[in-house]
Amino acid sequence: MRIARGLPSDFMETLYNIVLVLHIIVAVVGFGGMATMSAYNSRAMRTTAGRAATLFETTVDVTKVAHGAMYAVAPLGIVLVSLSDGGVEFSELWISLSFLVWFAMIGVAHALVLKNLKLVSARANELDPTVDFARDSQALEGLKKMGMGDGIGQLLLVAALVLMVWQPGS
Repeated sequence: MRIARGLPSDFMETLYNIVLVLHIIVAVVGFGGMATMSAYNSRAMRTTAGRAATLFETTVDVTKVAHGAMYAVAPLGIVLVSLSDGGVEFSELWISLSFLVWFAMIGVAHALVLKNLKLVSARANELDPTVDFARDSQALEGLKKMGMGDGIGQLLLVAALVLMVWQPGS
C-alpha cells in the first residue's frame, strides 16, 4: 500500500524525512531511557532502602516515558516502509527480523524489567529506610532479574541497530 499516491515527490520526501526523524527520536528516547534505568538500578543496589525507594520512583517515571517511546518505534517504522514508495518492502528479511526484535524487547521490558521494578520498588518502601537494600534477599532477587532484563534488552538494541544499519536481505 502506498500512502498519498499522486502527491508531489518533494512533499512525499519531506513527509518521509519527518517520519524518519520521529522514528529516530522515539528510538533514542525509548532505548536511552531504558539504558538510564540500568544506571539507577545499579545505584539502588549500593545504597539504603530509603534512597533506593527514591531511585525507583524516578525509574518508574523514566520507564513510563521510555516504554511510551518504545511502543511508537515499530508503528513509525511501518509508516516509513509505506512511504518509501517501494524502496523498502515488508517482505525484506531485515524488516521481519526488526519486528521480531522489537516484540522481544517489549516482552523483556514487561516480563523481566517492569514486573520486577514494581516488586523491588514496593520492597524498598516496605523496608527500614536505613537498611542496606542489596542485603535483602527479596530485593536482591528482583534486582538480579531486572539486571538480566536490562542486559537482554541492550543486546536486543544492538541487534536492532545492526539490522537498521546493514539491512540484511535487502
